[in-house]
Amino acid sequence: MKPYFLQYPSVVSFSGGRSSGYLLAKIIEAHSGQLPDHVYVVFANTGKEHIATLEFVREVELRWCRIVWVERSDNEEKFAVKDFESASRNGEPFEQLIRKKKFLPNPIMRFCTSDLKVVPIKNYMKSIGVLEYTTVLGLRGDEPRRVAMVTGDPSRDVVCPMATAGATRSTIMDFWKKSNFDLKLPNGDQAFGNCDLCFLKGRAPTDRVVHQNPESVEWWARMELETGGTFRKDRATYQQIRIQVAEQGMLFNDIEDHEGTLPCDCTG
Repeated sequence: MKPYFLQYPSVVSFSGGRSSGYLLAKIIEAHSGQLPDHVYVVFANTGKEHIATLEFVREVELRWCRIVWVERSDNEEKFAVKDFESASRNGEPFEQLIRKKKFLPNPIMRFCTSDLKVVPIKNYMKSIGVLEYTTVLGLRGDEPRRVAMVTGDPSRDVVCPMATAGATRSTIMDFWKKSNFDLKLPNGDQAFGNCDLCFLKGRAPTDRVVHQNPESVEWWARMELETGGTFRKDRATYQQIRIQVAEQGMLFNDIEDHEGTLPCDCTG
C-alpha cells in the first residue's frame, strides 16, 4: 500500500496548516523527493486566514515545491491567481461572495467551502486544461467523521492518504517538532488555523481567538449586521461574543478542540 503515491492527475488542496503540510511532505517523499508534473498543489485563500498561515504557505513553497494561490473572483474566469504579496487579507473574496448571495453561510448551508475553495480550484484546473483529477485532502486517521463525509460525496473524486496511512495528530506534531520550520500561529494554538473565526469552530476556540485578537471579530460582526442574519442561530452573535469575552473572559472549556465540531473539508 502506497497511500501517498499519486498515479493519476491530482490536486493537493493545501489549507496552509500542519496537516496539509505533512501530507505534502509525504507525497513528495513518495515520489522520490520531487513532485511529479501531474500533481498540482493549490491554496485557495478566503482572505480570512491568519497571516501566519499565509507565511507558512509561502515558506513551504520556497522550500519544497510550487504552490498555486487562487481566490474566488467575479471576473470572467471566476478565479484569480495570487501570491503572498497580492493575497487578500481582509476577507475580500468572502465578502464578495456574501454580497452576491445576499445571505450568510451557516452550518446547514456551508457554501463558503464550495464557493471559496472547491470551485476556484476547479476553475483554475479547467483554465490549464485539466478537467478530471483526484482531490487530495489533509484529513487524518483520527478524523473518521470528516473523512467519511468528504469521501462519501459521489460528486467528487476525493482521497485522504493520511487517513489511509493511519496518521494522527501526534504523527503530524512529531513531524513538525523535527522540522527546521513550522507554522507559527499565536501561542501555537490551532484555534487560529483556517478562517480565523470560522462559524464551524467550537465556542472555546472562538473565545480564545477573540480574547487574543479582539479586532478579528470586526469583519464577522459587520457581515452579520449588514445582512441582518447570523452565521449560527444556536449561539450568540459575533458582536455578543466580543462583549462577553471582554466583560466576562472566556466562559467555555479551554481544552475544547475545534476539530471536534461540524465537519468541513477546509482541512488543517
